[in-house]
Amino acid sequence: MAITKVTVPDDFIGAFNQVVYKISSNNTAQPNFNFIVDIKETTTSTLLARLKYPKQPAVTDLTFDIGDVLKNSVSYDFLNAQAAYVAANTNSRLKYYVEFRELYDVATVPTLSAVLASDPATPSASSYKFATNAIFDFEDFTPTSYINCNVSGFGFLNANTSVNENIEITQNKILTFFDPNRIVAKIVLLSGSTVVQSITLPAKEHLFNINAGKWIIDTSGLTLANETYVVQLKTSGDVLLATKTFTYTPQCSNYSTVRLHWLNKLGAFESFNFIMNSRKSEDIERKQFKAALPIGYLKSDRLKTNFNTTINDKISINSDWISEEQSILLEQLATSPAIYLERSATNFVAVNITNQNYEIKKYLDDRKLFNLSFDIEYTYSRYRQSL
Repeated sequence: MAITKVTVPDDFIGAFNQVVYKISSNNTAQPNFNFIVDIKETTTSTLLARLKYPKQPAVTDLTFDIGDVLKNSVSYDFLNAQAAYVAANTNSRLKYYVEFRELYDVATVPTLSAVLASDPATPSASSYKFATNAIFDFEDFTPTSYINCNVSGFGFLNANTSVNENIEITQNKILTFFDPNRIVAKIVLLSGSTVVQSITLPAKEHLFNINAGKWIIDTSGLTLANETYVVQLKTSGDVLLATKTFTYTPQCSNYSTVRLHWLNKLGAFESFNFIMNSRKSEDIERKQFKAALPIGYLKSDRLKTNFNTTINDKISINSDWISEEQSILLEQLATSPAIYLERSATNFVAVNITNQNYEIKKYLDDRKLFNLSFDIEYTYSRYRQSL
């Protein structure tokens, strides 16, 4: 008996896309033959799922997708870099391997074989497959690598890495980078002074977050000049790998800033300041009961009583004039499953976008500047007393 791996997915792949295998067996003529696929987490060899596939007529191979299993074991990392320059994104990825077996009847008894093949061939703590919370759309599906990399095989996973990003001095910013070979050895901050922070990335990790806003400025003691600072990633030999420029924009609006962070398609968190008028509102849901009053009731007696009052808080937010590039970026806000409202550099609240449609604006279409509006709601409800 033998199982052959015909095609296998790449070592680094987005779990939310198809993760397709094709295998074959020279034993499919056995009675009640089934392929058995075990998907295991690498570190502890925990069984994530056992999949059973019956042999198809007139063929000896099987093509199947394990993406639905993998995506259930990845989420995201948001505030994991609150006490260090760099933190590994262990929730955003899954290290896994796959084992292949056969199941068929031996003397009418269903019998499971030993492991006949694995992917990788010899799984270990340093030999595994790597699935992340990235997703590639139909048009940009590239299972072999991440897009938006400054250097082949490496780069920030945040969009618009070559464009200055506006940030206020009290705000946070998370930069995410993909470094499968762990070649980053220095974080360099440039402004009125230069700060070089040597770092050692955790072994056998590939995705990392930098707390690149208020925390890193306060911790590093960087002297700011011209309201601008630059974050660079370099190798031990000072080879520049990635760079991001931030421009401080003091609040010049009459309205309070609403800053949102959201998970983008590559598993990083984008940020944007909505500085125009925002309006808060409440959706109120009430349930009542009617009391039985005595014959000699008073006018102050309560006939109807609210016994369950639920409050859902909402905010309507508006951007300043934006570019076409920002309009494309904010499309990922409109569709993101994880969005946070920043109250301070260390205080965030989960929210959802409630808009049901989104139009990507282009200057050439309307020949005018444009802004965007979103409706957000808190993911929790508030409740009043039940008397």
